[in-house]
Amino acid sequence: MTTLKDLKGVGPVKLAGLKRLGIETVEQLLHHYPSSYTFAPPLGRPLVEGQPATVVGTVASVCNPNHNFVVVLDSGVRIMWFGGRYLRESIFAGSRLMVSGAVTHGGFTNPEWRVLKPGETPNPSDLNTVTYPVTSGITSKDIGRWVRQLSASVFTDNALTCIHEPATQEEADWARRCLKHDELFYMQLALALRRARREQVSPNVRCILPLGDLAHYFPFAPTPDQAAAARDILADMSRSRAMNRLLQGDVGCGKSYVAAYAAIVMAFNGGQTVILCPTEILARQHYETIKGYFERAGVACFLVSGGEVKAATKRKGFDGNIIIGTTAILSETAVFRNLGLVVVDELHKFGVEQRAALRRHGNPHCLSMSATPIPRTIAMTVFGDLDVSVIQSMPPGRKPVKTWWVTNLNSVVWRFTGVGPANGYPDLHAHDVLERELAAGHQVYVVCPRIEALDDEMRAVEEVAEEYEALFPDTRVDCLHGRMTPVEKQLVAKWWADPMPWGRILVSTTVVEVGVDNPNATVMVVEGAERFGLAQLHQLRGRVGRGSERSYCFLLSDTDSAEGRARLRAMERTNDGFEIAEQDLKLRGPGELLSTRQHGLPDLKIADLVEDYDLLVEARKEAAELVAKGPLPDGVQKELERRYGSTLVLGDAA
Repeated sequence: MTTLKDLKGVGPVKLAGLKRLGIETVEQLLHHYPSSYTFAPPLGRPLVEGQPATVVGTVASVCNPNHNFVVVLDSGVRIMWFGGRYLRESIFAGSRLMVSGAVTHGGFTNPEWRVLKPGETPNPSDLNTVTYPVTSGITSKDIGRWVRQLSASVFTDNALTCIHEPATQEEADWARRCLKHDELFYMQLALALRRARREQVSPNVRCILPLGDLAHYFPFAPTPDQAAAARDILADMSRSRAMNRLLQGDVGCGKSYVAAYAAIVMAFNGGQTVILCPTEILARQHYETIKGYFERAGVACFLVSGGEVKAATKRKGFDGNIIIGTTAILSETAVFRNLGLVVVDELHKFGVEQRAALRRHGNPHCLSMSATPIPRTIAMTVFGDLDVSVIQSMPPGRKPVKTWWVTNLNSVVWRFTGVGPANGYPDLHAHDVLERELAAGHQVYVVCPRIEALDDEMRAVEEVAEEYEALFPDTRVDCLHGRMTPVEKQLVAKWWADPMPWGRILVSTTVVEVGVDNPNATVMVVEGAERFGLAQLHQLRGRVGRGSERSYCFLLSDTDSAEGRARLRAMERTNDGFEIAEQDLKLRGPGELLSTRQHGLPDLKIADLVEDYDLLVEARKEAAELVAKGPLPDGVQKELERRYGSTLVLGDAA
């Protein structure tokens, strides 16, 4: 039996329902796992109200009151099925019946049942029930029936058999753990193979490390974490295999310093570096921030737009040692003189195919950076074939951003609680904080979920800007959003970055989430904060607190959603991006944080990255040991190809 159409009872309507469940093949049906089970208790258990029990008896009488179906056993036990008159064709007076369910009023209501054949030995496990995730038009019994049709001819895996047809809860738990382990093991095996394959290929440029420290090219001393990360990266770049490293660090921790340091070393070795950014604003911000470092080192640095890519193609190559730009650099026609290092900034913003594109240019060293802290389980799964460096300390002088969840700008954020009259200690409102910061010449971000309102609850950028103009009439208010032309965006970004003696307000969408850097900005206001994930809220908050002044973040929301409120409380509680990332994983689950578009791996069907961390660690160790032994056993290789196929190639971009 090779297709779903071959199954008894599967017609066009059922096929459509199965497709809604993501089931289009027999294999996908077999891996549509149960969500729960009910196991019939053994015979002989006393009938206790509300407790499950199983009984066997002969039907003494049958009646059909009010369209229901009622039987009484010879033991006096009464059993009723609501709307069960159809059962009169199966159950008669004199039938030997086995039923199982919760005891109600000394009998049973809507129990599982089976008519026993003459001489048949009762087996309570025949009344066990399996519950599957379903959709409109597909019942759990439908799926169970189709799976049983396949069991005799397809089930060769004992764990697969037991997950669908367990005799006990213990057997079901064993099967679930086995299948979880297999799923995680083959994922880790794919990652280990990718790593091993890359390590067999020499890099485009193998660096000779400089004799002295290059820190004198920078106007500040690196933090210990920055220096340690730079050492990791330089050691990688001097080896006979290409570097493939992930640099994690919270917003504002100084990852750009590490990337610039590596790029200067690459330039001194005759290689080019591409710094790939998700937006033109971020690319320009990087260029303005780090071009001075390269100038002091005598290294040519260029900012490249889409039009300049075409010009470079006509010249048969990019000029300069450092090329900073967006995905326009990924053009198939782009030519590099000697590409030695690729720096992918904000890794999570790029799809796997985009990251793979630069691999067309030989085997450059690859440094991926993320200011969105990645939970350890995600790092081991999605980026499991990368070496990891972490910058946890912040540059000296940075103060934690004080965060409040408020319903509006009139909300009280501080109240005098001392003994006696307040006398000069009035309640402090969110509006007061903005007014004070603007009067001090500082700048304020106001972020809206969308450019235009979709409903009465979501306010648009222009509407919010008008409100702030009315609230702060002596303050300049500007807008920034994705529908503006590149020139308009550049003008606003330049105006925002220029130092001025008076306060300003920038109302924008999440276009400011990355790449907009202004040490004079001290307030972030997020409208409709419940609409953002924790990681994004943390990124937005990271736009302030980048100078030496105390900074503030106001999360505006009147949500009654339990999950939304939990996210906002987490933001109030901590500024630690790694703690926030773990909390985000717990609240949203890995399904929303992972996608095949981003990492090129199939979604997990049964394993849970939060609950099954111990299995993930075990599977990772086993996979690494197996790859280290040499060629995979034939059975393991075939199973790996069955599960992953061409995605094994895509992963070379990770």
